Formats: sequence, C-alpha cells, structure tokens
Amino acid sequence: MNKAIEKSRILFLDTVPLMRLLQMHPDYYPSISEILDAVYEDNKQLLVSSITLYEISCHAFENGEGVLSRQYREFFEHSRNVRCCDVNSEISVKAAELYAASQKTNHKLTENESLRLATAFVNGADCIVSECASFRDATDISVVTADEI
Repeated sequence: MNKAIEKSRILFLDTVPLMRLLQMHPDYYPSISEILDAVYEDNKQLLVSSITLYEISCHAFENGEGVLSRQYREFFEHSRNVRCCDVNSEISVKAAELYAASQKTNHKLTENESLRLATAFVNGADCIVSECASFRDATDISVVTADEI
C-alpha cells in the first residue's frame, strides 16, 4: 500500500475511487478494498463528502436502483470509522476560494471537485484518495490515485 495512506489517520475517499469499488472494477477493487480494510484494522477515520453521496446516488437512481442509494446513505451514516461530511458554510467558502484560484491556472477544478476538496481540507484529512490530479496543485494534502496504491 502507498506510504501516504499507511501514515494517514484521517483519509478522504473521493468519488471516482469509491465508484470503482462499488462497481467492483477488476483493476481497482482490490486496492480500494485494501484501503477500507486498513481503515478498520488501524482505526483510521475515513471521510466522504455528501457531494460524493449525491453523485453515487444519482448514478444509482439513473439505473433504477433507488434502494441502493439508501443503502449507500446507511453505510456512510452508520459505519464505524466512516463519516459523511455535510457541506456547511465553512466548506462552501473554502470551495469558492479553491475554485476561483484554480480558474487562474491550467489545473481547473469543477464546482463539485472544489466542494469535495474543501470538505477534505476543512475536516482535517491528511491524505486524499482521488483521481483528480488537479487536487495536488490546489492543496498541500497528500493526494494518491488508485493507480499509485
């Protein structure tokens, strides 16, 4: 496993790696699953954004699987070591700052990416597992992609 993930105490799991886990993607499921195992074994805290819950729920409803969306919510809200972080005013302002700064560079963030990154930042994540390479340019938090695990 990646050293940054091993050292992490508060790990933020972004949307794409979570989607790959839920879809049981053969190239990524084992490594993302290993991260979840480590979260529980090492008593780490895993953060996800309510934006991520929104994004994966949209996908579930589009596929006619509304029950699955409610199961995701239950997992995020009631799993030991997992916390679904709501977007609040502090996260909103930080996201706006990150978004505006990124628009002045070649590493632009979308609004949802800005909200997810701000969620990680405000909630004290020390490592982010994401496929958004632009996160590296927008924060000093360690960012690890599934390919690097």
